[in-house]
Amino acid sequence: MITHVGIIDQDPVRLITPLLDHGVPAGKMIFVGTETQRETYERLSSILIPRDIQTEFFTIPDSINITTIRCRLNELAARLKESNSEVWFNASCGLRHRLLSAYEVFRSYQWPIYVIEPFSDEMCWLFPADREQQQVEDRIQLTDYLTIFGARAELPETLVPEALNQQLWDLGQRWASSALELGPGLATLNYLATTCRKEQKLDVELSEKQQGYKELAQLINDLQETGLASYNNGVLAFKHEEARRFANGEWLENLVHSTVRAIQSKLPTIQDHSLGVQVYRQIGDREVRNELDVATVVNNKLHIIECKTKGMRDDGDDTLYKLESLRDLLGGLQARAMLVSFRPLRHHDLVRAEDLGLAIIGPEQLGDLEQHLHTWFKAAGGQANRML
Repeated sequence: MITHVGIIDQDPVRLITPLLDHGVPAGKMIFVGTETQRETYERLSSILIPRDIQTEFFTIPDSINITTIRCRLNELAARLKESNSEVWFNASCGLRHRLLSAYEVFRSYQWPIYVIEPFSDEMCWLFPADREQQQVEDRIQLTDYLTIFGARAELPETLVPEALNQQLWDLGQRWASSALELGPGLATLNYLATTCRKEQKLDVELSEKQQGYKELAQLINDLQETGLASYNNGVLAFKHEEARRFANGEWLENLVHSTVRAIQSKLPTIQDHSLGVQVYRQIGDREVRNELDVATVVNNKLHIIECKTKGMRDDGDDTLYKLESLRDLLGGLQARAMLVSFRPLRHHDLVRAEDLGLAIIGPEQLGDLEQHLHTWFKAAGGQANRML
């Protein structure tokens, strides 16, 4: 079986993805890194060991002294040569001086050397030159991806029956298609659901003025038809806490996630997805929790989608900066992020999002949500028509 060797850096996803490809022979992975990268190695190893791939951490000096780095890598190569191991070097990762040193050493042994091209996600052969490029299968899962970057993820248990899930998707599509018209009514519904949360109950009395809102009456009627709420004598009562949260803005998250599921059947580069992912990161002595409204892995790249039903007048910059930060912390250089907003966005927010490299879907595009998401996912690269 093949022993793969690769250098750890801040974005080591491409050291893992080829090993998960069923068409790539792999019995062992040797991660080369400095002592300070041992924790990263432990995380990478925790993904491979359950898949019956052995791992080893080979340390190199934390310096820019090329001679000492090359000397240490020569020790590794000589040991592998003596053990008669068949070795492939993955040249996708590593600081340049380490990578070039390793390339020189492994090339001198005439061992195969490959790189995973970031956009196409193809295994490209640097040596020997006559090997044909091949697509890397999309097999890394969401929890694995987050583990690589030091995050612990909790995925929600799916308790919603499929029939109800379809109803909620249909309802969300109807609301999204009339985003501009229903905006004020949904803002009021969100306020009523928030009032229930603050008062820790499931029913709320509408004011006389609220009872006269035409858009709100339409939304309440939709909730009644779906069995999520009842309305009698000016009192709105949610059936359960899940129904209250749905009215409190989760309808948009549910809609986006259901749309991702629908796109997956047409775009097989979507390999994993989840709604409401709880992510925990250790910062010093404390554990910090964040929630990802919708998270998916497309063509071996993490995609984070933030869904917002409230306006961004007061916290627009904070929302965008937080989304950018989570993208970089949890997904590395290839990760992508999007804001889906039910409320109109200011020009300032649009400019800031573009500066931060964030995609935006506003209320004007929500009626064509599936088309916009499909286009965004397809831009992640890979071969969308391949069968896995």
